[in-house]
Amino acid sequence: MGYTRLQLEQAKVSTNAIQLFEALEAHRGQARQVAGSMHWKQIAGREYLYRGYSHGKNHSLGPRSPETEAIKASFEERKAAYKTREDALRQQLTTHAAYVRANRLHRFPLTAARVIRVLQRQGVPFRIIGTSALYAYEARAGVLIEPEHLATSDVDILMDARQGVRIVAQVQPEGLLSLLRQTDKTFQRFTDATFMFCAVNDTGYRVDFITQGGSDPLQMNDFERLLDEGDLTPVTIESLKWLVASPRFEAVVFDERGMPLRLLTADPRAFVLHKWYVSQRADREPAKRYRDEAQARLVATLLHHELRELPTTRAVAHAFPHLLRQDASAELDDFDV
Repeated sequence: MGYTRLQLEQAKVSTNAIQLFEALEAHRGQARQVAGSMHWKQIAGREYLYRGYSHGKNHSLGPRSPETEAIKASFEERKAAYKTREDALRQQLTTHAAYVRANRLHRFPLTAARVIRVLQRQGVPFRIIGTSALYAYEARAGVLIEPEHLATSDVDILMDARQGVRIVAQVQPEGLLSLLRQTDKTFQRFTDATFMFCAVNDTGYRVDFITQGGSDPLQMNDFERLLDEGDLTPVTIESLKWLVASPRFEAVVFDERGMPLRLLTADPRAFVLHKWYVSQRADREPAKRYRDEAQARLVATLLHHELRELPTTRAVAHAFPHLLRQDASAELDDFDV
């Protein structure tokens, strides 16, 4: 089948670690309440309470009084409590990571995990597609996919051109390449071409930024116009418009250290259709075509036997051409969309 189901101990360890990670995510959702600091500032001989935020922003909360003193004391107490709980949850995750490693669940490449985390912290909207998406599907399915399907030294990061303004706002002024170098200083542009969509580090690990193409592949889209020519520029691929239009799919995976990471990718039914499409293209390298077809068949099997809880949706069918869906359903065992 190309995969094995998790043993009971593996499933228990995975479930416990994911629940703990979800508790940490919920806790971090309250970070805005204790962001920044509070301090007294003397103006014209009188003290005022100021709330300080990042990037030098400050907001006055009024002159010193029993009320503002109580506000400051309450804020500092909540901030200390927040940090204490954050540290406790992180420590527990570190402990659980040892169990994750012992049960061979630490599978997601560490380099890719670090890249994803820095983009998430920056608030950049994106989805992981390609082979790396298989880690999300296996995690939700409760299985371990055989290594020959997963082996890869790159990660594909899909950015929706329709969100170009938001993406550019989140990556500036650093730029995509600078964000990558926060995870590994050896990341360099793959070539010196004016517009380059990928970077490679000293170990040969490659990060590809891609986006959906428009009706005219020679016409620069609005997203590209917003980007800095000196930075990495996502390459446009027309067929990716189908993945962009498909429902989102997410799962918690574990990196090579055993630490959890939330992956956002495309619906596995969309993955099957897109992989089947590229596997049938005559201009695709034979070795890649065979791998694409094998991955399409693998995920189709997962959908039929393991991922049966997915909600019925017409969104995937609407996103892909009818003839492609018809061909894939006829050629792939147990696949229907």
